[in-house]
Amino acid sequence: MIYDEIRAMYTAYIERVAGFARKEYLRTLSHRSQEVSLEDQSKEILALVEDRYFPDEFDLAENRLSQTLSELPLLRRQIISMLFMEQLSAPEIAERLGCSVGYVYNEKHRALRKIRNMMEGDDHEQ
Repeated sequence: MIYDEIRAMYTAYIERVAGFARKEYLRTLSHRSQEVSLEDQSKEILALVEDRYFPDEFDLAENRLSQTLSELPLLRRQIISMLFMEQLSAPEIAERLGCSVGYVYNEKHRALRKIRNMMEGDDHEQ
């Protein structure tokens, strides 16, 4: 009798696991996107997609941004890095640097204005 009870429990367990696996498999199948080979796409659609992506423009913008960040004074660069890379708040940055929160906001504003001007091609300091 004990052997039959254990066997029944094990069978029920295997059936549950198989059922969950089946449901998960069907769920992932329904979420998969349908892939279409490039050969099956018309040339017009491919031309439209290619027209929207200009890697040269992106590369130039990335280089300009990198150059602009390197030209910022060290403290402004640190503040921008702490704000956007480390995701610290202005009070946390002020505490780390030993300055006021207002100073952090002013330097952030000046740095972002410099970056925006450089990215737009208007490089005069205000």
